[in-house]
Amino acid sequence: MKNKALVLDLDDTLYAEIDFLYSAYKHIASRLAPERSETLFNRLVELYHRGENAFQYLVEQYDVDLSTLLDWYRFHVPQIRLFPHVADQLNRLKEDFRFALITDGRSVTQRNKVKALGIEPLLDFIVISEEVGSEKPSLNNYRLVQDALHCRDYIYIGDNPKKDFVTPNKLGWKTICLKDRGTNIHRQDFEILEEFRPHFYMSDWSELPTFLDF
Repeated sequence: MKNKALVLDLDDTLYAEIDFLYSAYKHIASRLAPERSETLFNRLVELYHRGENAFQYLVEQYDVDLSTLLDWYRFHVPQIRLFPHVADQLNRLKEDFRFALITDGRSVTQRNKVKALGIEPLLDFIVISEEVGSEKPSLNNYRLVQDALHCRDYIYIGDNPKKDFVTPNKLGWKTICLKDRGTNIHRQDFEILEEFRPHFYMSDWSELPTFLDF
């Protein structure tokens, strides 16, 4: 029986969340302006990086309402891929570890990401905030994993010190933060209370074996 669990965050931990945003922009641009979708996509990316409202620009320039844009953004099938070494590490560990995912977001959106990344067959349990009615750092989201997996030891990998690590730290899990390579949607802030900080940091998924001994 496997008595160790590797519990994973999704966005900016397994893949670059900015790639989901770019994928959505490409999808929206192809629907609104199929003949010049690349030009529109580049314009949306430019607006985003300037801190301007890309969706407001679309509402003003095209015959489309905000709710439609949000649906296209949230529910499109994304073109995203795992960070380097993630697949290798998960496949190497699957004989000894059970795997779970804890992520905040809408059910369809997050499940589309999981399917696009090709990791669904590896996961023993998935917690999505919309489905369980609570978001990280709620104790409920982590307790659900323990109740489902019944493991002795847990390792949690995330990226957001504001919400990812405080609860698994309290539960006695080992916590690891994947450092931002400069592309994360949410800026990492480590100038926070000690209880919110992870136990360990890694810059790349290839470093994971260093932290697996209990």
